[in-house]
Amino acid sequence: MTVFFSVLAPIIVLLVYILFLGDLQADSIMSLFESQGYAEMITDVQVKAIVNNWMISGVMGVSCITIALNANIIMVRDRMTGNINDIISSPVKKWVLYMSYIISCFLITFTICFIVLMLSLCYLAGTGGLMMSFSDFLIIICVMIMSILSSAFFMVLICGFIKTTGALGALNSVFSTAIGFLIGAYLPFSMLPKYMQYIACFIPGTYSAGLFRNYFMGGIIRHLEIPEDVLTNLLNSYFNLDFFGNKITAGWMVLVVLISIVIFSALIVILYSNKRTNFFMMGRKNKKKKNSKQKLTRGKNESWNCHNL
Repeated sequence: MTVFFSVLAPIIVLLVYILFLGDLQADSIMSLFESQGYAEMITDVQVKAIVNNWMISGVMGVSCITIALNANIIMVRDRMTGNINDIISSPVKKWVLYMSYIISCFLITFTICFIVLMLSLCYLAGTGGLMMSFSDFLIIICVMIMSILSSAFFMVLICGFIKTTGALGALNSVFSTAIGFLIGAYLPFSMLPKYMQYIACFIPGTYSAGLFRNYFMGGIIRHLEIPEDVLTNLLNSYFNLDFFGNKITAGWMVLVVLISIVIFSALIVILYSNKRTNFFMMGRKNKKKKNSKQKLTRGKNESWNCHNL
């Protein structure tokens, strides 16, 4: 059921775009061309292709993050039920256990995101918006792998603090709703307030979504035959990503995502190797020690009372 709803969530977002938000974005792009007197230079099919590719790139960026969060319910459930204690007591090394959760999160997220990608490409092909090359497709797969790695490390790090599946469900509800706006997946950055644009600059998912846009929309942008100034306005509104006024190229986006992978993985190694911040045993080890001390004290008191009697 968890896998089913993980697949269902991005598909619902995709359907919402197709049925409602897509037309709003198409009208916005058409009004941009009409305001500059170039409405006859672009067709409705091209506008739809721009919107669909922009929309699907945002869905892919959000899916890499939210599905990784859902995949960690296995780790949280093991900690909640105490199954993790049985595994730790076995002769399996702890780093193997930690890596198993990370690899599991990556494989689950990659499989579901790949299914979403294939469904999205089928939709683009059916609507005439599939204009990417085979090299663009391969790069999109590489971008997806990098994005999932960054999300998997980050979500394993965050879920280490969560003790119950109920808390994870509450976090998922809030996080899944907010992250789409924070990384500019639901609305273009030009429509967001300035403070949200600044916040988005420090979220790795923003750069993942930007990379998806570069290679999803690259084909349709190359096919457009419009004046340079109109193309610049279109790119600034729906395509380009800037860091406090500085335009960020695809190379810098890749670098940011790779740096986030290194930082999150290093934090996991540091925190998981420290006994005081051992997430899997957090809140359990101290409690057991406290209970054992209480039992020892109670036993001493009972023996003392029996001796006096």
